[in-house]
Amino acid sequence: MERFASKYVYNNKPTIEVFHTIMQTMNEKAEKATGNKYIFICNEKLWNDIQYTLGHYLADYRTDGTYMYSKAANDYVKVGATFSTYEFAGNQISFVVDRTFTREYGDKGYGLC
Repeated sequence: MERFASKYVYNNKPTIEVFHTIMQTMNEKAEKATGNKYIFICNEKLWNDIQYTLGHYLADYRTDGTYMYSKAANDYVKVGATFSTYEFAGNQISFVVDRTFTREYGDKGYGLC
């Protein structure tokens, strides 16, 4: 397993740069440079950290105004979003939470791409 696997550690919260590094590492093993779709299976801790990181990314760079709020038909305001996929350099990484990983690695973020 370690012959093929690469390990990355993050402190506190993952960064966008960590996602880029993971995707670049996966691309080195892929047949093509773009158009790849990766699945990142993670425990609940990492899932929440990913939501936090991508939420701040959008808020800081103001890339999507509808993320901040949207007004429903009943005049209530919805705030926030759930992030399932991140795209960079023509490749996508989708995040899926798995409680099996939470049971094994519940105290720290853990994921497998």
